This record gives sequence, C-alpha cells and structure tokens, in this order.
Amino acid sequence: MPKALIERVARYHQIASRAGESGQSQVSSAELAEYVGVDATMVRKDMAIIGVGGRPKVGYFVGDLLARLNDVLGLSRRNEAIVIGCGGLGSAIARYPGFARYGLKIVGVFDSDFSKVGQLVGEHRVLPMEKCKSVIEVFGVRIAIITAPGSRAQQLCDWLITRGIVGIWNFAPVDLRVPPNVAVRNENLGIGAAQLIYHVNNRTTPTAPAP
Repeated sequence: MPKALIERVARYHQIASRAGESGQSQVSSAELAEYVGVDATMVRKDMAIIGVGGRPKVGYFVGDLLARLNDVLGLSRRNEAIVIGCGGLGSAIARYPGFARYGLKIVGVFDSDFSKVGQLVGEHRVLPMEKCKSVIEVFGVRIAIITAPGSRAQQLCDWLITRGIVGIWNFAPVDLRVPPNVAVRNENLGIGAAQLIYHVNNRTTPTAPAP
C-alpha cells in the first residue's frame, strides 16, 4: 500500500480501538474522517481498497472493522522486538503497555553501560549487549527499537541488520541508512521539537473584535 494510505489505516485502527474500548459498536465514515483529517469520501475509498464494507446511515461495525484492520496491518500476528538503550526514553518505551494492542511484544532490553545492566525496567531485566545476538535468535526477533546516542546509532543499525533484524524504529537523533529490504522509521524528537517551537513562535494572533 502507498505510505499515505498505511498512515491513514493506522489512524483508523487507533480510532476504532478507542471506540471499542468506550463501548461504541459502530463508527461512521464521517467520524473517521474528522479524526484523520480527510473527507468522508476518502475514508470510503480507503475502506473499499482494504475490503471493509459499511452500511448506509450506520457506518462500520467496530468489531468487523478492527478485525480487518488487524489483518491488513499484520497486527494479528505477534511481533517480538528488542530495545537498545536504557536511558529515560528507552526505559519509558520498554514499560509502555500499549504496544500489546498492536501485537508488539518487547522480549529484551539492552544497554552497553554496565552500570545499568541488571536493573529492572518494568518487567524487563536490562541485559548486556553481548546477550543481544542470542535473544534475537531464540525469540526470532525481527524488530529493534534504538534509543542509543546518535553517534552509535548507524553502527548499531548495521550490526542488527546482519543479525536478521528487518524493522528498525529509530529514536536516535540521526536518520539511519538501511538496505531496501529493511523498514526503518526515524522519530527525530529534536526536529519535532524545533518544528513545534517554530509554529508556536510564528503563529498568527487573532485580531481582537472591535468594541
């Protein structure tokens, strides 16, 4: 699927999940469109592409919609992941319980700092990097989450790919270079912060109404 469609489908999944958790049995294309920021026609086209049928004046049944979105995104299958780097961000990611709804299970947390090895992060014991290769092999890990410093991120990325990792979620402040058969998502928090601050500082101030 095109990247833009994948992003919208992921948003549909999040909205449908919240609707189900709140006890809502149906969701309309207008509701989905409002949250995603597109028009209802686009929603209906997307649903037709991924094979989700709705009912006029009713919308989509949340249970059926979630089941199909899970299949399309591959969330029905559990994917094991590891976290490299146990600073504040890495520890928060390792503790986050929300990954379960996406079929993502963290099976190992690693750090090269021996002062952190052995510490408990959520339900995970921090392991030395020397154990990383064996955990990847034993659990069949395909996804790695990198929160290490930027100076080490590319080297770590290359090493992980040679060990069979095919998906990398990168939180280091650099854009990683990967071969075509490896998926990478770069989450540069510094760039995001800079963009947000720019928009805050350059926002248009509404003109006060005349008395």
